[in-house]
Amino acid sequence: SLPFLVPLFLLLFLTNTINRKIDKKNYVTIDRIPDSLKTAVVSVEDNRFYSHHGFDVEGILRASLVNLQYGQIEEGASTITQQLVKNLFLSHERSFGRKAEELVLALDMEANYSKDEILELYLNTIYFGSNYYGIREASLGYFGKEPDKLALPEAAMLAGLPNAPSLYSPYVDFLMAKKRQFVVLEAMVRTGAISKDIAEDAKIKPIYLAH
Repeated sequence: SLPFLVPLFLLLFLTNTINRKIDKKNYVTIDRIPDSLKTAVVSVEDNRFYSHHGFDVEGILRASLVNLQYGQIEEGASTITQQLVKNLFLSHERSFGRKAEELVLALDMEANYSKDEILELYLNTIYFGSNYYGIREASLGYFGKEPDKLALPEAAMLAGLPNAPSLYSPYVDFLMAKKRQFVVLEAMVRTGAISKDIAEDAKIKPIYLAH
């Protein structure tokens, strides 16, 4: 029947597009991504990632009030899942219609993939600046090491880049990258991922770039 075929079609669309777009040579499975990086990304990008179903109602309500006030999309409330579907399936046009498509696809992703699978796909496809796509390219490109060898200060710096990769790349502006790293570490303290002492220690640890 038609109601059965629609979700099946969406699942096939998701699966085929993902298989086409992932870089299999550089793909890193979730078990080879350090907990420090996973918690850093979740803390700064989407701290309710493990409790929502693809969209954050509280964030949407806040952003909707701002957007209604201005009569256009002024503020986003994208979850990690929404960012993933936007990067994989949609254009970056800022309109209410595209936002609706994003929500439908995000809900479908959440229905068919686990949280770890979604986070894994996100980390393997997101842009980290300086022409590095995915966590392996970024980890090797910035620090000359595989993702599972990243220390907390490096993981926190990488976690801060997707927000504005062209601005925060340490090869573009190291001071901005360092300030963003502080933001990530403070977000990790707020979510209880790390203690204040560990964050302060990570802030003063030296960062050695690959180039």
